[in-house]
Amino acid sequence: MDDMEQGYSRLLKKKQKKAIQLSKQIAFVQYTIAIVISLSILLCLVWLGWQYEGTRVTVAKSSGHQVITSQQPVAGPSYLQAFPMVDGVAGASATLKGALPACRIVINLPSRTLDFYNENQLVKTYPVAIGKPATPTPIGSFTIRYKEINPWWYPPRSKKVVPSGPDNPLGYRWMEFAPLYGIHGTNEPWAIGGWVSNGCVRMAEPDVEELFEAVPKGTGVYIQYDLVRIEKNLMGEVSIGIYPDIYGLKRQPVTVLEIEHKLLEAGMPNFVDASILQGIIVQRKGQQNPLFQVHNFKVNGVLLPDPIIASQGQNFVPIWAVANFFHTDVVWDEQQQLVYSHQQVVPGFVKGQILYVTQQDVQSLFGGMWLWKEIDNCWELSAFAIGKGSSARQLK
Repeated sequence: MDDMEQGYSRLLKKKQKKAIQLSKQIAFVQYTIAIVISLSILLCLVWLGWQYEGTRVTVAKSSGHQVITSQQPVAGPSYLQAFPMVDGVAGASATLKGALPACRIVINLPSRTLDFYNENQLVKTYPVAIGKPATPTPIGSFTIRYKEINPWWYPPRSKKVVPSGPDNPLGYRWMEFAPLYGIHGTNEPWAIGGWVSNGCVRMAEPDVEELFEAVPKGTGVYIQYDLVRIEKNLMGEVSIGIYPDIYGLKRQPVTVLEIEHKLLEAGMPNFVDASILQGIIVQRKGQQNPLFQVHNFKVNGVLLPDPIIASQGQNFVPIWAVANFFHTDVVWDEQQQLVYSHQQVVPGFVKGQILYVTQQDVQSLFGGMWLWKEIDNCWELSAFAIGKGSSARQLK
């Protein structure tokens, strides 16, 4: 009996020993598989990094015009989803559609421009280089997630590492807005304005260093694709540019109606003949073409909401705004295209649902004197008018 128990005990110990050995072998295999999978993922990430601008490592600490917006879908490569678009007028001030931050970067790919806004005011517009059609810059809404001075670069399909310096194509500043995508400098300043990168946004070195200091981490980056760019500078000069469809995303050609709609969105009715706009569309030079000038408008020191428009050698004044200010009658005869007030009759022009008369004809209706204040880009009318209560009427 004792012999049988001892034999059974030895058999049980052998089985336990084999079970322990098997468990160790299984654990070793699982550990090996985990290592292989981890290495594979790491190699894939490194390979993806080589396909773009490269992986950065920190090696040193720092020592040291208004935008018209629309919401339109875009067609493109499968990985470029139809992000909400933030599209184009740059000028002295701007309001984009939606709840966008006061400090932001707006990049328009066809015009290769970067607009930097602070406190909802356009601070500066920079020329940039963007991704090639084969490696396009992504479209959509992003944020600056990482900033770095003196980045290193891993060249595509190479194990060589390029430290910060004149041979580094990333330049001396890096602002990452998406994995493997960033706004950075360049050692090839002649490429600025082209579509040459692997998807990143390149800036001239002085420009990127200036922007780097101005934008904190978390700044919104809005990348849009708009062939039509309308700019207004500090002196109110409005210009339009029609830019090439670099990525082939535009399904329909640019039209005069589209341009007029964008002008109206910006509160700037079109005073340019359709034939002139059509000529700009056909030429598509990829540069800004002057259209007209917008001046601030005051009456007796009070700024009115509608500006004066200077076009083709004439200044056009929003007459209903003047009539409302003086609480006086103005009658618009739409059929005869005439404006009546105080027994005076002058020609009128309706642009974008606003009635205009020439600057000289305002004096015929209300008298007064015009003052030009260049520093404020402002025309001021000093006049006294006695009103009758009703401000404006229209005859059909």
